[in-house]
Amino acid sequence: MTDEFSGTVEIATSPEAAWAVIEDPLALGRALPGCESITPDGSGGLNVVVAIKQMFITVRVDLHVTYHDLDRPHHLRLALDGHPRGIGGALRLSVPIDIVPIPTGAQVDYHGTLELEGTLTSFRKQVREGLQVQVDRLVHNVEREVKAGPTG
Repeated sequence: MTDEFSGTVEIATSPEAAWAVIEDPLALGRALPGCESITPDGSGGLNVVVAIKQMFITVRVDLHVTYHDLDRPHHLRLALDGHPRGIGGALRLSVPIDIVPIPTGAQVDYHGTLELEGTLTSFRKQVREGLQVQVDRLVHNVEREVKAGPTG
């Protein structure tokens, strides 16, 4: 099953500063909601474990994230392939992201597709709605990371 989702978020930081967080695995890990671990895979991608809390359960998802169609600092497409632990199925996300400068910082536009397989299809509505919230939160967390400045 395939679903589409989209959104626009304005942040008070430049596209260049937001891009610096996207390219720094440690900063991205701090910005990614529920991120428990993030490690480069050696080929430009990332292996990520996220914990997603829904109601009274937490589901951990193993993700492989790759960047495509790079036009620094204005456009990229994230491709995520994931497998939830303890639930049969898989998910695939393709999320084109545009980062456009505006007088107050940047406007982040995204429009993605979500594919679910196996048991996950029975949670389609919850996954789609949760994904929208997670992407918006990620963008705001990127802004937070920029404002916090370099660490370490």
